[in-house]
Parts: sequence; structure tokens; C-alpha cells
Amino acid sequence: MITNNNNNSDNNTSSVDPSINVEELPDSKKQLTEDAIDPTQQQEQQPQLMEIDVETNQIINENGFENHGVASPEVIDMTGDDDYDVDNHNNNNHNHHNNITIEDDDDNVVDDGDDEEDDDDDDDDDDDDDDEIQIINSEPNSNVVAPKKFTRNFPLANDFNALAAKLMKPIEDYPTKEETYYVWEIKDWAQLLKEEKVRSPKFKCGGFEWNILLFPRGNSQNNNLSIYMEPHPPVDENDKPLDENWYVCAQFGLDIWNPAHPDAHLPNQSHHRFTKNETDWGFSSLIELRQLEQVNNPRNQSSMYAILENNKLNITGFVRVIDDSSTGVLWHSFLDYDSKANTGYVGLNNQGATCYLNSLLQSYFTTKLFRKLVYEIPTDSKSAGVPLSLQRIFYLLTNSNDPVGTLELTKSFGWDSSDAFTQHDVQELNRILMDKLETAMKGSKIEGALNDIFVGKMKSYIKCVNVPYESSRVEDFWDIQLNVKGFQTLKQSFQNYIEIEMLEGENKYQAGEEHGYQDAKKGVVFESFPPVLHLQLKRFEYDFMVDDLVKIDDFYEFPDKIDLKPYLDEDLPEDVKNQNWNYKLHGVLVHQGSISNGHYYAMIKPNANDDTWLRFDDDKVWKVNKTQVFQENFGATDLTQEQSQQMTRAEQQEHMVRRVTSAYMLVYYRESELDKILPSDDNIVNSAIPEHIPKQIQFEIEEREKLEKARQEALYYTTAKLITSSTFNANLGFDLALDPTNNKFYDESLSGSACDPISLKVRKDSTFTQLVEAVGKTIKCTNEKLFRLVAVCHRNNHTNRLDAPIGEEFQKSTISNVYSKIFNRKYDEMVFYVEELNKDIKNVVQLVKNKDNGYIEPKDFTFEQVFSKIDAVGTDIHPNIEFKNTEEYSNYVTIVIKYFDPVSQEIRGLSHITVAKEDKIDSIIDPIRELLGFNKNITLELYEELSQSKVEKIDSKLTFEKHELNSGDIITVQIVNPGEINKNGKFKDLKDYYKFLLTRLHVNVRPFKAEIDEEDSDFIAHEDDEDEDEENKGGETNNGTGYGGKGNGKDTEKDNKATNDEIQLAKNLSKSFDFWISTNYSYQDLARDIAVKLNCDPLYLKIFILTAQGQRFPLKTSHHLSQLFPKTVSVNQIVEIEYEILNIPLKDYENLKAIKIHWLTTLLQYQVFEVLVPKRGTIGDVITKVLHKVNVSESDLPHLFVWSGRNHKFHEMLKFDRALSTISDDVDLFCGIFPAEVEVLCDHDMYKRFTDKEIDETKLEESIHEEYLESIRWSKKLNLLPAFHFHKNNNYHHGIPFIFIVFPAETLNDTKERLRKKLRLGKQAFDKVRLALADNNNRIKYLEDDSLVLFDEVAIKSYSLAIDNVDRNPKRQALFEKGISIK
Repeated sequence: MITNNNNNSDNNTSSVDPSINVEELPDSKKQLTEDAIDPTQQQEQQPQLMEIDVETNQIINENGFENHGVASPEVIDMTGDDDYDVDNHNNNNHNHHNNITIEDDDDNVVDDGDDEEDDDDDDDDDDDDDDEIQIINSEPNSNVVAPKKFTRNFPLANDFNALAAKLMKPIEDYPTKEETYYVWEIKDWAQLLKEEKVRSPKFKCGGFEWNILLFPRGNSQNNNLSIYMEPHPPVDENDKPLDENWYVCAQFGLDIWNPAHPDAHLPNQSHHRFTKNETDWGFSSLIELRQLEQVNNPRNQSSMYAILENNKLNITGFVRVIDDSSTGVLWHSFLDYDSKANTGYVGLNNQGATCYLNSLLQSYFTTKLFRKLVYEIPTDSKSAGVPLSLQRIFYLLTNSNDPVGTLELTKSFGWDSSDAFTQHDVQELNRILMDKLETAMKGSKIEGALNDIFVGKMKSYIKCVNVPYESSRVEDFWDIQLNVKGFQTLKQSFQNYIEIEMLEGENKYQAGEEHGYQDAKKGVVFESFPPVLHLQLKRFEYDFMVDDLVKIDDFYEFPDKIDLKPYLDEDLPEDVKNQNWNYKLHGVLVHQGSISNGHYYAMIKPNANDDTWLRFDDDKVWKVNKTQVFQENFGATDLTQEQSQQMTRAEQQEHMVRRVTSAYMLVYYRESELDKILPSDDNIVNSAIPEHIPKQIQFEIEEREKLEKARQEALYYTTAKLITSSTFNANLGFDLALDPTNNKFYDESLSGSACDPISLKVRKDSTFTQLVEAVGKTIKCTNEKLFRLVAVCHRNNHTNRLDAPIGEEFQKSTISNVYSKIFNRKYDEMVFYVEELNKDIKNVVQLVKNKDNGYIEPKDFTFEQVFSKIDAVGTDIHPNIEFKNTEEYSNYVTIVIKYFDPVSQEIRGLSHITVAKEDKIDSIIDPIRELLGFNKNITLELYEELSQSKVEKIDSKLTFEKHELNSGDIITVQIVNPGEINKNGKFKDLKDYYKFLLTRLHVNVRPFKAEIDEEDSDFIAHEDDEDEDEENKGGETNNGTGYGGKGNGKDTEKDNKATNDEIQLAKNLSKSFDFWISTNYSYQDLARDIAVKLNCDPLYLKIFILTAQGQRFPLKTSHHLSQLFPKTVSVNQIVEIEYEILNIPLKDYENLKAIKIHWLTTLLQYQVFEVLVPKRGTIGDVITKVLHKVNVSESDLPHLFVWSGRNHKFHEMLKFDRALSTISDDVDLFCGIFPAEVEVLCDHDMYKRFTDKEIDETKLEESIHEEYLESIRWSKKLNLLPAFHFHKNNNYHHGIPFIFIVFPAETLNDTKERLRKKLRLGKQAFDKVRLALADNNNRIKYLEDDSLVLFDEVAIKSYSLAIDNVDRNPKRQALFEKGISIK
């Protein structure tokens, strides 16, 4: 019974709570800025609710539901108090309430806030049908107001118990803590309208105080009454909640009514989980203010009176507090929800459409016996793949506090992002995953252990009724597929599964020669069930009407416990049948939605000793009750139109959600095995975790923490890079040093090497002076006057050059300020060149010259000698040397000098030199020559390194200013005619070197070994080549086949120029090596460089380029690498190259043609070979090559027969002297041993044998000997028919076409038997084959009469023999038929 709280001590008869006024309210503007949450976030945080709503709307629309007086299933706008707004839609300064999307419940809904009066056809929130007020105007066109007929939807406003029962329906499995109502009597409505916000007196319910919160003119001042229910948690002496994380779940109703006429009222209801973040809930636009005083308002329950009369109004608040302690998540938003803390489990992240995978993984994870078994799989090897990924996921699900990702697992499947966004078949994925794990267990102590968990046995049988004959087969099963359509319970489906089919009448069973055809029973029974039983409910089927899969949403009930004993084989031993075959439900895998737009989740009971069920829904896990596990996943029957009309919108929506929500897989555990499947001690499972798993994961966590620390440091620190003299000396590339901003030329392999700038981590707020001090320590120079920092900036031509020294004005500036003022953020890192005064070339030569006057020749030059001179200076400074001002408008420039050494074939940096702009360029030649150690008779040439692609010679007679040489420009020096010193060098001068730098490509080279069936294996040098050559000297070569008789071609391999010593040396080398080449290389250049590494003749090299997809692209002698690689290829890209050393020059090899031929072992089995023969060769040359690869006895050589086919139909026979150039490329070639056919054709002079060796018929196989003899007997009278295979449709040809001999007087029955033997088919398989004749128009005539003579049938008209049988080598699936795979 609902209690009346109007007698509560807190009740105040005043219409306004005197303790609260508008001025005392908190600052709503501040509140909105701090607490506002975007409504899109609200939707994202409750994705499942949103999915249900969208799905329901879609289904309702798809099924063509009409309103018929029932309101459309739109989502209702509900709002909260502006003190605790969850969204801000207000552009004004006054307080307001905002809209939140929630579901409405049952009969009563919330006004949509329309400014117009609602009628039955609009989008108002009245429930029509029996809940609406029907207004019948007898004269619709009359101006006279006619009497109205009303149907009251709700009890009177003062019938509180009845109205509460109507508004607040019980919730299954959630008991009521307490319920009450409170009537707020408003005596002066006009006075209340002056207030912005008013609270009613408080009343108590369920341990909370409650009040009604009213905005008389609407919380957005829109002249719509806004009303909310507001709870207040218990507080301490400081008015702070006793529980900071308080919440209360409540159903509530709000009814505004006429005190004098309680039939005039407007009730509404809702429910909510009130929290500290959402402290009120209600209706933002309950009713327009003007409608309060209207009589003819369809929202008013009365036909005679307005809701507001005599300035008086009552508001009743109904509250029912719900006990949700069983789950703790009733109406939860799941914002800031902690799955681990609430359930002890964590979820799995969804990659896009992997919720089906997540639900399956969680089912496996909670099967503790299986989890332990996965841990025991050996995964030390790098190729552990799927098992290792699964172990990691299981470990993280056990130990992580956050949702776990599955990306590593799907990558181990070989899936890409498109696979992750494709919903695959769960049963297929399950089976393939088990296959992968089974493979990983082979050879280990747990091999076959999966069968002990998941595999049962079933027997398929056919048992004769009248004779003692039975045929049966026992096989394993991993799961059981049960029909749903047409059945309502799991027991009915099981009964259907073992249902007996009678074989009788025309469908009698052939019980062997002894019993003949007999009436029989055909069926399936179970021999055993596994401890973990997976039941696949066939919720999806193919609909031929729509040509697509459809989902079966029918009602289908499954029990918490099932006894499977009735489905066991009756013939099992009694001790087996008397065992406990009860199974308990522990997993329900659910699909919600349609076949094309659905969601998967799992309901799982993870423990054996309690009834707690959890919902594993991607990254969230929460408790559920049994109604949610069972009734809500049974599906639902479809509604008739009449049933739909009788339901409210909320009931209709609830039904549609239930209809599209259904279990598709059930997991039952055997009751007697529960303690083994779900051990209560988790240590039993965790003890099996491989040691390397937690170690590796801990390492990865630490690495992530380091990255996070680095990311945090990046907020306060930056990196200053230094190019020092030693860095420049080590640089062999463009510019001054390595530059990671240039993707084309940055070589990652050199990162951290001597040519990589030194990195200093500095605080962004530190001063530039502090950086200078740090640089001094780095270069070990305590006197800061001996060096200065010069900015290295990015020029427009994408080069990095010295700019200007950092001026005095920046010495006290912060590092951040220096970077922002001097460097280009788009291109530049913060890089400085450390200009050391003592290492200026002028200073070095003046100091060192006095110590050592010895000179060297360029051929004796080494860079180490120069660097030693520079180091020898130490910190000494010549009196004439000082820092000059080298800013843009000054008179001095600093030039950077490099040198090309033709001996070492390198360009390296030397140092810098500062000169006056008006000086002539040749003024620096003597100092540079002195630094290099050369005499004055050595002439030097100067080139400017303008960019990576442009190097120009300098006219040294000009001044620096005239030549436009600016500070930071690079001059590279070389001697005149450097190529004369090293004539064998790759680079004749510095221009060659720069071109190579511009086009260089990193390659990894390895040998390629052709397999026996690959086209060029015969032309690859082998160790036994020399022996073969010796064997073939003198005598009959037989084309190198090793068989006697005449051949049809001559080997060209004797002219092999690659010596055995070279071949052996190549084999002794490392299997792979890497080096640099140029994209400007011709094939000959590339072959030359590789041959140098292999010490072999480049003419005999065959080279392949491997693509990123692993495809092998053979290079021809005419190829140029610039045809294959773009100019923009990065130096970091490593190209894989494979090589072969041939027995013939590649030029000769390129004149060969690849021929693919099918070598037939039977007319249904073959092996495909691809061989290389001269383009002007013959079929005989092809066969000679094939005979190298197959094992054919010498006696079978005369019986070789070759023919061609097109589109699986016989095309023509091919003689051995037939030129390959006359054979079309679109035909298939076939070859095999066919004695009878060759005998007939040769007897008619239509064919010539491969060899003239004498025929020995005694060595023929028994299966073809009889046909051979018959062909000799009937040689002049028989017929030959072209034959082909097809299946059902004559347009679908398959298999190998051939010619078939037809003998006179042979009945069709005998012909069939001869064909069966020729095809090598068993009698049972051949029984499914049908023979037919096909005319020239491809019309089919089946041959059904076994007594007819085929010879007579084909004597007059031209026919082909058509063989109707199943294609045993079906074509590959099309892309849209792509199946699931774990690669």
C-alpha cells in the first residue's frame, strides 16, 4: 500500500518552500561550465541503449507498423535540473534544463513540447489507442461546439493507489524498497508564476528525502511548464552526504490536477538512477501554460474542467524506490563504471565489428579448464602466433584493471582492418581457432587435450527393420547445430536432431547382396557428450526469396539445466547410461539486431558454486538477473496487426527489442565435471601461466610508462641538436649531418652514429646561456669565447645550411623563445652548428704549418691525416684569427668545406673557413691545399653543393660576393682529373659520387633455389653438373632424358661458360648480403656489382626483384632500374633481390619460352609443370623437359600422348614435332601414358610415337591392358569420341578433357565399367556419374539404357561424350564469397 506523505513533519502548507528562493540558488553559469557533458558523449557512454533504440526503430519501420492510434516509437526528451545540468543548450544567461535522451515506459509518456495543441496524428507524447482521450465531433464542419465523448485513460487524480499502480509497473527481479506519494497543494498559482524555480516541501521514501522541483514558466523560459523529481541523500552534521557516491533507483510519477475536479489532471511517469551528477529527472516541457486553463485540451483527462481553476493547482509526486542490489546497475549510464571493481572481470575492446569475437573469447576465458590448457601450450618459439596471443589476452583479462585489446590476436590471425570490420560466422571462427590450437599442441604433452574438453561422439546409423543388418559410423563432434525454426524449446530441437527417418517404398536401403533392398531406419544418436558442450542455435538461414541470409527471431526457450540421457544410444552399456548426464547452463552468447546491423555479447555464469550471471559486452562487464539471461534472450513471436494495436508504444518497443535479441550459442557444463571445469582455486589455473608471459607484459608496461614519461617531458623539455666538427667530419652524405626531417635521404641505420648530431635535452624555460654552458661541457671547452652557436636552418631548396650566429640579444632569452624567433617550425628542428674558432681552416694551417712542412701525394691521402691536424691545434688561436660578424648584411661569410677523395671513394666534411665577401674565391685554395697536405703543384677544383640534385663548378677568379656565396654555403673540393688516380673506382669524380647519393638504393641479396617443378630449375648450376657432362660425352644422348630411343631436340647446356670453381665458390659464400646500388643502374651494372660479391660471371646471373607482396619479378637484360623504382624512393627502403647462377648466359635464357603442361597420372589427377624451352622448339622439347621431373619407365615412353584442351573441352592432339609457335596461348596442354589411344592413332597414321622402342604389352597395367588389346582387335572399326566433364548444367564444364575409344557391340553397361576403370573411380563414387551425349550445339542427351550400344548411337551423327559428375577441384571463391580464415 502506498503511504501518504502529506502528513510528514516536513510538510509545509505554503505553496512555496520558504527555505528556498531564487537568489539562494548556486551560480548556474559556473556549474554549466564545470559539469557540462556533451549529449553525444552521453550516447557514446551508453552505446547499447542507443543501438537498441535505433535497431527497434529500424525494425518497426521495416516491418511496416502503422500507428493505428499508437504513438510512434520516438525517443523521449527528459531533462535534469540546471544545478546539475548534463548538457547545455542555453545561449542565454538565465538558468535552464536541457534535454537527455531516455526511454519512456508503459502507458504514459512525456510531452514533446509542441507549441500547438496535440492531436492523434502528431508527434505528441500521449499514448493513443485506449490511453487516449477520444473527442468525437458529430458535426465536424459546424461552428457550434458539439458534445464530446471522452474515454478516461487514468484513474482520478485523488485515487492515489490506483493511479500509482497505473503509472509505475513492477520490474521483474527488482524488488521495491518503499513507495509513497506526496500532494503539493498550490493555493496561489499566479504568485508562483513570478518565481523562476520553486521546490515543494520534502517527503521521505526509501531512506531519501524527496521534493518536486518546478519551473513555472519552464527552465528555458519558453512558457512550458517544467517539472522534476529531486532526491536528497542522508547527510552528516555538515550537510555533506554520508556516502559521497550515493545513488538511488526510483520509478516516479508527476500528476498536475484540479483540486476541485480530480478528473481534470495530466499524469506522467518515468524512472531514473539518481546520482550526485544527476540529482533530478523529469519533464522539460510538460504542458504549455495556456493549456492549463483550457477545457478542450486532449491532454486533460476531463472533458468539463480545466486543470487550473480559481488560481489553484495540486501536484502529486509518486515515488517507488527500487532495490537493485542484485545487479547494482539498474538504469546505469556506465559513465566512470569500473568493471573490475564491480564484477572482478574486465572487458575486451571492440576493433569495429569484433564484438562476436569478444563474446566467444570471454566464453573461453571463463572456462577455466580451457584457460589452463591454453597456458600449457608451448609458446617459446617466435612462430607461436595465435596460441601466444591467446595466452597474453587470458593473462591480461586476469590481471588487468582496464579493458584488454584484441588487435594482437587478430593480427596473429593474419587479419587486416577490413577483416576486423567484418562480422564473420562465429561457429566457423570457433572451429578454425580450435584447429590452430590443436596444431600448436602437436608433439607436446597436451596433444589431444582439447578433445577431452569439447569433443563428443555421435553415431550415424541405418538399421534394417526386417533383417539383422545395420550400417553405422561413429564420428567426433565439437558442437551440435540445433534447429530453431519450427521449435519452441531446446528439448524439442534435441528430439528433432535424433528423429528417425524411415527408408521405405522407393527409398529403400540397399543392404548388400545378401539382403537386397530393405525398409530401414536412418538416424543419429549420441555415444557421449563432452564436459563443455557448445550448442549452436541455427538463428541464421538462407532465404531464397531474398537471396540472402536472414535471422530467425522466433521465440525459443532454453533451460538452466538439461538432462541429455534421453538422447544417448540405447545400445550403450548400462554403466554409461546410468551416469549423471545433467548439464548446467553457464554461457549464453547473444545476437541483438538484424543480420546486417547487429551486436554480440555474452551472458556468462563464471562460477560453479553461485548463481551470479555477468554480461560481457565488449569493454564493459556487469551483473544481470535471471530474467535478463533467460526470458530476454528467448526471442519473441511476431505480432499480428491487432496485437500491435492493443499495445502501448513502450510495450511495442519492448517487444521489438526482445524480438531481435536472441541466443545463438549456448554453453552447457556437465554437472558432474563442474569442479574440474571451474575449479574454485584460481591458483590451479594461474600456476600454468608461462613465465615469459608476465615478464614480457611487464616489460611492455615499463616501455609504455617510459613513452608516457617522455611524452610528459616533451611538455617541459625540448631537444637541441649540435653539429660539431667531429660530426661534420663523419658525414659522407649531403648537407652537414643526418637530417631526420628529410625522409628521402635520412638513413635510419646511421641514427646514433658519429655523423648524427649530438642531442641535448633542455628545459624549454631555461635560458640560452644555460644551453651554451651545456655545449661547452659537451665539446670539453671551458672557454666559451672559443666557440659560438650558429643556427642551422632549412632553405627553400630543402637543404640545411648555417644561418647566423645567435646574437647577444638572445643570451638571456628562454629556449622556447629562441626556437620560435629563429627557426622555421614547419621544417626545422632546433639544430646548431658549433663554430669553434680554433678549428677554422686558416687557424689550423697557420699553426700546423709551423710544426710540419711535409707534403703528400693525393694517392697517399687519408682523411685521418687531416683530422689529426685539426685535433693537434688544441685550443690554440693564431693572433690574426678572431670571430667575425657573419650576419646577412655584414662583410664576412663562413663557408663549409668538403673534399672528394678518389682513393677511398668518399666525400667527407673538413671544417669551416671565414672570409671577407670581397675576397676572391681562389684565396681559400692555398689554405685548403695546405690542410690536405698537398704541394702547390696539385691543382684543386671547387664545386658548390647547391642541393641534393645540383652541384656546380665555381669560377674561383670571382669574389665570394660576385658568385653569391653566402654564409653557410658548402664548397666541395677535388683534385683535377681524380679518376686518373683510381681508374677502377666506381666514382670518377665528385659529380659521380653526388649522383650516386641522389639515386642510391639499399638492397639485400640472397640466392634463389628453384624447385623441381619451377620453370628454370634445369638451367641452374648444380654441383653434379660436371658429372652429368661427363656422362653425356659420346654415345646417344637421348635429349638428356636418360631413356633409350630417338629424341626430338638437342641440349644447349654443354656450352656452359660458368666454371665449376665459380659455382662452388658462390655456394660457399654467405647466403645473403646487402649493399648500395643506384636506381640509374642498367641490368648489366647490377649484375656486375652482384657478380663481384659472388666472384662469378655476370653474364650467367639471373636476378629477381621481390615486391612488397612477395611476388618475384625477373629482370631482363634490357631492364633499367629507373623503370622500376621512382626517384623519390627512400634510402631506408630495403629492396629484396634474389639471384640464380645459370648454366647458360641470360641472353640465351631469355630466348626460351615458358610452357605449362599437365602431366596426368589418371584422367582425374595431374601435376602441373612449367618448363622453359627454345621459342622455336617443339612439343617434343617440352616432353623431354617434363621427363626430367617425372618418373616414367622406359617401356612406357612409346605410349606418351599429348593433346590440348580449351575451356575444359578437347581441342586437338599434338604431335611431338609440332612447333610451339603454332600453338595458341589460350589452350591447356595435357600429357600422359595412353597405350590404347596411341595404338589406334598410330595405326591410322594420325600420330607418331615418342620413341621407336619395341612395344612390350606385358608391362602394361592390368586396368588398361584389356583396352589396349581391344584397340588392336577393333583398330579399323572403332570410333573415337572427344569427352568432357560437366556438372548438372552443361555450361559448367570442369576437369580434364580427353578422347575416348568406342568399340562395336559393347553395351553401355560395359562401356561404363571400362570408363570407370579409366577414371580410376570406385564403384560407389561412379554410381553418382551419369553419361550423356552432347551434339555440336551443346545439347545434352542422357544415356539411361544400359543395354544400348554407344558405337551405334554415334555412328551417324557427330557427338561428344559428356560425363556428369561433381567438380572435385572447385574454383576459388569470388571476393564476395570470402570465408573466414586464420592465416
